[in-house]
Amino acid sequence: MPPEPRVLNMNRLGAILTGEADPPVYSLFVYNANPVASTPNVGKIIEGLMRDDLFTVVHELFETDTARYADIILPATSQLEQRDLHKPYGHLTLQYNEPAIEPLGEARSNWDVMRALAKGMGYDEPWLQADVDEIIEELLEASRPQNTSLQGITLERLKAEGAIPLTLSEEEQVPFADGVFRTPSGKVEFYSAQALAKGYDPLPGWVPEVESHVQEREIVPVDERLPLLCPAAHHFLSSSFGNVGVLKEKERFPRLWIHPVDAQKRDIRSGQLVRVSNERGWCRLVADVSEEVREGVLATTTVWWPMFSPDQRNVNWTTSDRLADFNGGSTFYTNLVLVEPSVEP
Repeated sequence: MPPEPRVLNMNRLGAILTGEADPPVYSLFVYNANPVASTPNVGKIIEGLMRDDLFTVVHELFETDTARYADIILPATSQLEQRDLHKPYGHLTLQYNEPAIEPLGEARSNWDVMRALAKGMGYDEPWLQADVDEIIEELLEASRPQNTSLQGITLERLKAEGAIPLTLSEEEQVPFADGVFRTPSGKVEFYSAQALAKGYDPLPGWVPEVESHVQEREIVPVDERLPLLCPAAHHFLSSSFGNVGVLKEKERFPRLWIHPVDAQKRDIRSGQLVRVSNERGWCRLVADVSEEVREGVLATTTVWWPMFSPDQRNVNWTTSDRLADFNGGSTFYTNLVLVEPSVEP
């Protein structure tokens, strides 16, 4: 893809929009994402979205928290309105998505919007104007020689049958059932030459988290700030489905699990609104005093849309946009916070 585009890490979106990027970002196109709900250090992201010189377009089905900061909102199609190819996720079947209805109103799929943008920007490569089925067929044809699991799977069959099992031997249906791993030795490697070549420790090791009591012992008394874990909610998928009424009812409300010992120290009771905060920001959650979490640890599920949360904030007002030391991942689980009974303004 000449010229090679600039790559920016979404986990640093707030920093990118507030000065980290050089040259600066002056336009933002958001699709299949809701960063004001699900990306770390949201306060910084909102600061960036509020810039007068940033032009933001959000392509969405719903008025998400992020869409509220858009200069233009483009209507997106749902799965019921578009053709698509679904790769396996937890199963072994390739699926063709046949639309049930025509797109409503002016809604367009991601691909149709990209095609229109490409045409408007003067890009004339033929594939940029290809039909969805043409793209799916080309992907299958190009992938089949390198991917034996696609043998016998064609666009024609997919359209006729809807879903086709991948061509896998019985041994291949369970990962690593043959005991062979994708490493130079073919074994589980405790010493990794591949990691060493990339500048990482070749042996499993432990170093204190950047935000931990080990690092902060000289700054804050140990019993003041607690690590906050944020596992996924049972009824949302990241921020997807976070606006569905029946699923919100099942999740009940944004809550904070806290051990009875920690709650007693802070005069916190179940059902009470508490303020969770650190140097990045704060949010309010409903306390759930429970032994489901161990003493010295807090937990809250994600991702509640801020608009459905107390004060229209969620836990990502407190999470760090610091990147992990391995491949630049997120550090949602490295998060020390203060928790105290909420004092209404």
